[in-house]
Amino acid sequence: MEITYIGHSGFMMEWDSCYWLFDYYKGEIPEIKKDKKLFVFASHNHRDHFNPAIFQLYESHPVISYILSSDIKLKNREYPELEITEEKMDEIMNKIIFVKPSTKYELYDTEGSQIILQTLKSTDCGVAFLLSYNGQITYHAGDLNLWLWEGDSKQESNNMRANFQREMENLKELEIDFAFVPLDPRQENFYDQGMEYLLHTARIKYVFPMHFWGKAEIIQQFKQSRTIDPYTTIIDINKEGQSWTF
Repeated sequence: MEITYIGHSGFMMEWDSCYWLFDYYKGEIPEIKKDKKLFVFASHNHRDHFNPAIFQLYESHPVISYILSSDIKLKNREYPELEITEEKMDEIMNKIIFVKPSTKYELYDTEGSQIILQTLKSTDCGVAFLLSYNGQITYHAGDLNLWLWEGDSKQESNNMRANFQREMENLKELEIDFAFVPLDPRQENFYDQGMEYLLHTARIKYVFPMHFWGKAEIIQQFKQSRTIDPYTTIIDINKEGQSWTF
């Protein structure tokens, strides 16, 4: 299985029988083999997580399913820059599954193997994705994070902590193989709070920091400022297009 960092919160996971593309924003999407099903996930409607260019993938890869957060509204929305006809957009709409927070869904690859998707409610917009497939668990947080900011009131901070911790209960004591998690330098002194809490909630084998706005040095800052469980590997991300094989 191969994982490619596309950019920001965007990753591609290539399995034996399918691809998972998460939160494509910009960057080069790896070559996709036509005999594998492509699942395209978008966690919410912010443009750094949802780019309507994902619908162009249908032209070259019709064996596709779009898993979109229900806050992404497509009715009466036009994307003239994509040059997709109304007829083609109708076909694409039939490939879309709109998902709500705190709900379980069943997906299937081209060989009929089941993928169990559990959504979590984001502390910002939309959902996070928790997927069980081939005996492994993958977590993509989207914008589910402990969003604490300098200047927040005590009530705002307390509400954010309560909402975040409530969602983390869904991951309590889970053994997660791959986790894609925000590490946002804009939060200044609070940049590490969400990831730190997650690492004390679930047992995670590989952690891919994301949403770091091009400041990859924040990953080393996180790793050097604490003792990491030897079971857990924090992946060093240095550039877009970087890939890892597992």
